[in-house]
Amino acid sequence: MLAWTKEFVGLDIGTRIAARVEGKSSLARLGLGVHVTAPTIHAGFTGQIQLEMVNHGGVPIRLKSGMRICQLIFETTLGTPERGYQGQFSGQTAASKSKGPLKKKRKAA
Repeated sequence: MLAWTKEFVGLDIGTRIAARVEGKSSLARLGLGVHVTAPTIHAGFTGQIQLEMVNHGGVPIRLKSGMRICQLIFETTLGTPERGYQGQFSGQTAASKSKGPLKKKRKAA
């Protein structure tokens, strides 16, 4: 399931701050995985964070709007990047379709 954080995040590149999205342990013990595949929020990122969630448990989990299901762990990077995150999800405020890693079909010889 895809979901969005309520908060808009802006990690200024000059501060050398990056973040990781981590789920709350109380929900993880029920089986909820939050932001499973790519938890790093790079320095220079701005936008809302899209959460890639899955219920690994045996019972349904009811989530409500505004419920605290994850947290950001802030980290200082070792150096100052020459440029901030400029990937396909920069500035996102709505669902974005991934552009990769789709493989192109080979032409028949």
